[in-house]
Amino acid sequence: MSANTLPPPQPPECLTRSYLSRGIKGGTIIAEDVLDLAEHRRRLLNADSYRPDECRNCGDVRNHAHCFRERTLRGADPRRRPLVVEIRLYRCACCGAVFTVLPAFIARHLWRAWKTVERVARGEELAPKKTMERWFSRLESDASQLVQVFTASVQGALSDALQRSRPSVREAFIALVKPFLAAGSSIFDRIAAWIHRLEAGVRLM
Repeated sequence: MSANTLPPPQPPECLTRSYLSRGIKGGTIIAEDVLDLAEHRRRLLNADSYRPDECRNCGDVRNHAHCFRERTLRGADPRRRPLVVEIRLYRCACCGAVFTVLPAFIARHLWRAWKTVERVARGEELAPKKTMERWFSRLESDASQLVQVFTASVQGALSDALQRSRPSVREAFIALVKPFLAAGSSIFDRIAAWIHRLEAGVRLM
């Protein structure tokens, strides 16, 4: 069998496991409408601006501002000084679940802003060799889980397009979903947030 007919490699487990499968009652909530640092900093000034309407675990509406944590965002070039961003956490008064509210422009677990990841993926910037190898291997890994999540949850033209083409790798999945997004500076951030909304914990990269 030639390499051209082999199925794509499976993505690492860290990308495919949902919060439900891991028994996580808290986790990350992505603020999908916060697409830049200026808006994020504005919202940090008021605890209510990021406060979840209800607990994603038990449904209680009493979510208290819990604390802040720092996220370090590196550039593609490791010689550049990283940006440290404060992130707000909330705790449910009923079940004790703790939620991190992450602005959409920050890539979960990648130590980068999504726009940096996207520029590297497009070949517009270079990151450290090992980082690029890891990112590109993830983009070239199997996309069947993402296709299943979307076709089960999304109706209309996008669902029809996914069922027709069944993109086999994540890079092709991104290309197919892109036309269904509103114009903007980045698409990775919005696709990643969409995936997380449909199946919390599952990651694009």
